[in-house]
Amino acid sequence: MAFVKNGFFLIIFGFVASWPVQASDLLEVYRLARGNDPQLWAQVAAVQAALEAKPQARALFFPTVDISSNFNWTTQNLTLLQQRVDPDTGFTIPGFKGSFINYGYSLNLAQPIYQRENFVLLKQADATIAQARANLVAEEQGLLVRASERYFGVLTAQTGLSFAQAEKEAIAKQLEQTKQRFEVGMNTIVDVNEAQAAYDLAVAQVIAAENALSNSYEQLREVTGQYVRDLADLKDNTPLLKPDPMNIDRWAETALQQNPQIDASAAAVDNARQEIQRQKSGHYPTLEVVGSKSTNVTGGGRFGGFQNDMDVIGLQFNLPLLQGGAVVSRTREAQHQLKQALEQLEQARRQVFRQTREAYLGVVSEASQVKALQQAIVSNQSSLEATEAGFDVGTRTTVDVLNVRRDLFRALRDHAQSRYEHLLDTLRLKQGAGIITLRDLEEINQLLQE
Repeated sequence: MAFVKNGFFLIIFGFVASWPVQASDLLEVYRLARGNDPQLWAQVAAVQAALEAKPQARALFFPTVDISSNFNWTTQNLTLLQQRVDPDTGFTIPGFKGSFINYGYSLNLAQPIYQRENFVLLKQADATIAQARANLVAEEQGLLVRASERYFGVLTAQTGLSFAQAEKEAIAKQLEQTKQRFEVGMNTIVDVNEAQAAYDLAVAQVIAAENALSNSYEQLREVTGQYVRDLADLKDNTPLLKPDPMNIDRWAETALQQNPQIDASAAAVDNARQEIQRQKSGHYPTLEVVGSKSTNVTGGGRFGGFQNDMDVIGLQFNLPLLQGGAVVSRTREAQHQLKQALEQLEQARRQVFRQTREAYLGVVSEASQVKALQQAIVSNQSSLEATEAGFDVGTRTTVDVLNVRRDLFRALRDHAQSRYEHLLDTLRLKQGAGIITLRDLEEINQLLQE
């Protein structure tokens, strides 16, 4: 049929060709994501917060100085229960009734000399900062992949919609032709009903594809903060990438050594170990230099007003003896938390190991799959042409034509999706190994249409 031989691929790729020429590329989308992704900036804030742990820990080694003051109005009524005589004057000592003011101030200083907990907190601050920084590196590397996944997610949905629309158009022509052949007695009503059912299904698939495309735009907006409608697609016949080196074990080994998620979990283990030592510090003595300078003024009273000035300096030693078992309990709690952190580290190692190997196998298998689907497209196209020819002479049915056409469109969709997934798995492989950089996106960006 002329439609199959001359117009089939024009219909399919006409939808793709109708996309705007000027389109955003992968790097532009990534730049938007880097400036607007809340996950990334939340982790940046987490690092900034973690950095404050260091000056807070250092502050514990410096002296603390405070000043306090008081001001009181006192009313006193002093009644002697037994008369007393002043031996010098012979006069009876009277009681006292009156009001007067008391005030004073105190300047206090404390300088720690030895507090074991302070040294532990300093080490914990380093571990906290290391964990936050490793998480930030993981988030930065993850954004490279997430932005790419959302980008190619839109392209996948666009391609799916284009092929769904093209398939609907092709089936519509098939339906029209079947009706015409029915009118002249060349087809039965069963053929018409089968073609109509296929067309109705194609309409439903277009609706589903339109919804999938809308959802993909929303997913892209989630990381970019704005809608990006026009995206550059891959060039035709883009090269298939291979892992370098072609050794799955070396990739897995690199991942265990360099993946930032493992680094973050290892820092959490270090922090948990230090927490045990911090809790054990509750059994250790403390020693500090203390000093104060104070003045207190009493404005009246039975013996009149007076001022008391006092300067004090000394050493303060404290040795905890009994605390109801609280220190022992908190130490056990910290030990269990260390066990938890160790298990989480092992889980991170196993997860990274698995994901890296899966990505490697994905890159290799999808390269073969793309080639196989390229051949499947050629084979299905030839099969469709032969089936259409058989349909014209009455040796093939409408169902045969519809089935072969469905297989062709499935091969076209799968081929496009495999090309996208192949590139994404190359990024996931490098992410798992902890070596993904912006350069990797730049290389993929060069494969896009301008």
